Amino acid sequence: MAVKIMIRATLKGTDVGAIRKIHDEVTAATRQMAQEAGDISHHVYLNPQNPRDFLGVDEWKSPEAGAAFASSPQIKEFFGRLFEGAPEVTVWADSGWNQW
Repeated sequence: MAVKIMIRATLKGTDVGAIRKIHDEVTAATRQMAQEAGDISHHVYLNPQNPRDFLGVDEWKSPEAGAAFASSPQIKEFFGRLFEGAPEVTVWADSGWNQW
């Protein structure tokens, strides 16, 4: 069953443009690897009132696939370059309720 994996964190430093550059370079380089591992989609949001507040929403084919990918040394190193401290990671499943 596909799941949404939410990543909440505070970006390092105050230069959001520099952090975006790191994010975009790493995700461009790892996109194929992530998709082959089961990543269906990757979306990033910033809080408009505090652009250092980060929310990443990835859809994975399974929670196990997402956890395996996130536990790789490269992804841990990537998170360390982007975030102050460890991000909060939660897994969500579709409710099956009416949506729009």
